[in-house]
Formats: sequence, structure tokens, C-alpha cells
Amino acid sequence: MKQETKPIYFIEETQNIEGAYVEVRTLYVADNKEQAKEAYDQLLKEDTRKSFGLLLNEYVIKADHSYFVNLLRSWKNLPAEFYRKMQIMTYRPLAEYQG
Repeated sequence: MKQETKPIYFIEETQNIEGAYVEVRTLYVADNKEQAKEAYDQLLKEDTRKSFGLLLNEYVIKADHSYFVNLLRSWKNLPAEFYRKMQIMTYRPLAEYQG
């Protein structure tokens, strides 16, 4: 299958930090930057949880088209193995809140 490269936006909450290892929980995934920013702002308004931080990250990913379809449709239920199949071309944090 033909691969494509596109940015995907993840809202992630830092759960645990141990040395260089950071454990995050994915709260939202989108392929639209403005939609991701709106969701991030909404989560900041609602967030009463204790966490190390709420992050909005842009990952530029290279993968098959079907990979992106599955990622955006089913991100809440995907096994960790699914994420190991993507090739991250670049990573850029767009926003971070530490409460």
C-alpha cells in the first residue's frame, strides 16, 4: 500500500514520570489542528484532575492511508502495538499546561 505523511494531533495527559520515562494517557486524537486546539481548551476548562500536565502535541506521521483511518476512528480502543506501527517523522509540542 502507498504510504502518506500527515500531521496528527494528540491531547495527552502525563500520568507518571520516572527518570527519562514519561507515561502518558491519550485523551483525544484529531487530524485537524483547530479542532484539536478547541478540544484542548475545553479540557483545560473541565480539568479538575490531579496530573503532571496536559499536552497538545503534533506528530507528523508516515503510514498507510488505512492506518490513519483506523487511528482516527478507533483511537480509544487501539492496542499499544498499533502505535508501534507508525513512523513519526517529526514531533512538536503545541501547548502544555501544568496544574
